[in-house]
Amino acid sequence: MSSTGGDGRRTQGERSAATVAKLIQATIQAIVDVGYAGATTREICDRAGVSQGGLFRHFPTRRDLIVATLVHLYEHRLTDLETRLSPDLGGATAKQIAAQLRIARDLVRDPLNMVFVEVVMASRTEPDLRAGLVPLLERSDRELMAIVGRNPVVARLSDTSRRVWLDFVQQVIWIEALWATSLPEREYDDLKINALIRLLFVLAETTPGPSR
Repeated sequence: MSSTGGDGRRTQGERSAATVAKLIQATIQAIVDVGYAGATTREICDRAGVSQGGLFRHFPTRRDLIVATLVHLYEHRLTDLETRLSPDLGGATAKQIAAQLRIARDLVRDPLNMVFVEVVMASRTEPDLRAGLVPLLERSDRELMAIVGRNPVVARLSDTSRRVWLDFVQQVIWIEALWATSLPEREYDDLKINALIRLLFVLAETTPGPSR
């Protein structure tokens, strides 16, 4: 049932939610287009069609808006990742795991994920921003571990080995994403995925089949 009044007008809560959604989408697009430093509150407000006073009524600081934007983006991207991986997560052959890794790599290479990269890099010199991101990063770590742990080969790993392997996977595909636009090395993409698979089976003390 709609919560709008009988005259079709939106409630205060609906108007507030709509404003927040516009600000978050404007923040994402601003960082994609002009980078984290260029995504000032004025730039974001201009894109969203919201006054700076309106922004600060919902987000007391720019940091609060940035963190909320990353939480929103993370939740949608995690859902997308899980949806795409779920049909194949039970696959235990090297070929099936390679397909899963390619899905993850393609999602990370999406320009929207550069929002994460830029903000996390900026947090190195902004302690307040870094503190605001810690809960999200810890949550991401737990939830990604839970997703990959549903693969039967990964499930055989010890907690430490699973952590090590997931770290290697993330570091490889995120660094690839950083270099992909300026120095692409597509000829090595499958070789790196095969190396990650070999490492997985070594850690699991099993022998992989062909990955292609």
